[in-house]
Amino acid sequence: MGTLATRIGGAFGILSVLVMIPAFLVGSPDQPHTPDQARHYYESGSAFVTANGEVPLLHILFGIVFVGALTSMLIRAVGPRAEIYIALSGGVIWLALTAAGLAAGVAYPAAIVRFGNATVTEFSQPMLTLSTWLYHYSQLGSAAMILSASISIWRTGVLPKWACALGILGIPPLLHTWIGLPAAISTLAWVGLVGLVMLVAAKTTTPSAIESRAAGSASGSES
Repeated sequence: MGTLATRIGGAFGILSVLVMIPAFLVGSPDQPHTPDQARHYYESGSAFVTANGEVPLLHILFGIVFVGALTSMLIRAVGPRAEIYIALSGGVIWLALTAAGLAAGVAYPAAIVRFGNATVTEFSQPMLTLSTWLYHYSQLGSAAMILSASISIWRTGVLPKWACALGILGIPPLLHTWIGLPAAISTLAWVGLVGLVMLVAAKTTTPSAIESRAAGSASGSES
């Protein structure tokens, strides 16, 4: 059952990446730098709300399943350890602030679609800026998730050891304030690739494996 849950979590990780493609085609909130660019960014209100508001709801939902399955897999492999809780906390922060950033980014065009008033443009720029900074902070959470999970994967061997090398994708998110969209893509690349490894190459780990590791550590300390 544990391996099945891991594979399901991996599949949801891949899906969480795929559903974000329409949002990336729309653009990134850190790209507009003038009122005219902001207007063009929001040019098609209904299409924007769908691509950057409604479809990414699935990204958050699928991401929750992925983070939960990843955490469960690591705990089953080695028991509760600091790096696993850091990965979980980072994943929660990443998803929560990403959801907040999406909401801030879509609030203005959603208001236009709902109330049919395209004249109140003074709110578009502050909402874009708020969305951008929420994404900055969310990527700090994703970096913590990626780096901590990679350490745990290397220590447990619950996934192929080479999968921990994907932890290098946790470096660009630390630079999101300066490089923007490529950092977010790096996070999604890690989720998609680790999700794929979880789907096709997860190893069966039982509670007895944790007990044997604990017994080995205890005997080593006694000797």
